[in-house]
Amino acid sequence: MELLFNIYVFPGTLFVLVWTVFVFWFFRKFMAYLHKRIGPHYNGPAGSLQTLYDLSKLLSKESITPHNVNPYLFSAIPILAPTIAILTVVLIPWTPELTIVDTSYGVLALVVLIGIEPFLLFLTGFGSNNKYSFLGGIRILTQMISMETSFFLSALSPALLFGTMNLIEITEANTWLTTLILLPGAILFFISILGVLEQPPFNIPDAEQEIVYGFYTEYSGTNYFLLKLAEFGEFLVVFAATITLFFGGYRGLFFDSFLCLFVKMLIMAMLMLAIRASTPRIRLNQMLAFAWSYLVPLSFLNMVWIVIARLYIVGGG
Repeated sequence: MELLFNIYVFPGTLFVLVWTVFVFWFFRKFMAYLHKRIGPHYNGPAGSLQTLYDLSKLLSKESITPHNVNPYLFSAIPILAPTIAILTVVLIPWTPELTIVDTSYGVLALVVLIGIEPFLLFLTGFGSNNKYSFLGGIRILTQMISMETSFFLSALSPALLFGTMNLIEITEANTWLTTLILLPGAILFFISILGVLEQPPFNIPDAEQEIVYGFYTEYSGTNYFLLKLAEFGEFLVVFAATITLFFGGYRGLFFDSFLCLFVKMLIMAMLMLAIRASTPRIRLNQMLAFAWSYLVPLSFLNMVWIVIARLYIVGGG
């Protein structure tokens, strides 16, 4: 029964759906605040029911399958993408007592599952057999290859510092000192995941002004909802992974609980939205130059810094 509860309720499917509804509303309200707008207002307290109405409208729309698409990829990716995104939650230590899969290779499994998602979205554009969707998919592939080197290296810095890939052990070993040591890696990791998740200023693959709507172009109705569910599910996993790897996860000042993890995730979401509201989209060549000329070299320097800190500050062997 406990396993079924974890799969279907928390931290499983129902939790991801509730998170999607909440964080979509939160994104709209916080972005409205930054832009000095009102945001969702009429439906429910502070517009809290607007997202439910939008989702119900989306689910009631016809899912159109254009001619000449690859029928297998076009139909399978909207199911695979949210499944992979939700699957990753089994690796996260949500509370001191709740980690569904406790493995010695948690960090490696986490970065691999997060890194698969952009490739699935590339297949979304490829299977649509549409030049705009295909161009958006190629941009995803280019961006993924450019950003994932720094993403992997920065994600491995906590494992190198603590001498373990177990996410629970990393969470328990985190202190104020190690948080400061890992801070450069956390910044590099955060910038890299903005690129991996195609978030501003790296929202190049779905630039509506340039390529209609990128890999989303041919999707509508339930299929579009499933792809957006995968996106917001990926937000959940990436926020939780960042907090777990670099900022102590569920550990707090006075008590350890899921609430501490959730508050830290909201702070990270606000930081991402502040960047989204204040920075314009960059060009593809600018992203490539930034990733290979700055992010990758800085990621290697960060690894050197972690080795020095482990030997001379933390005192590891």
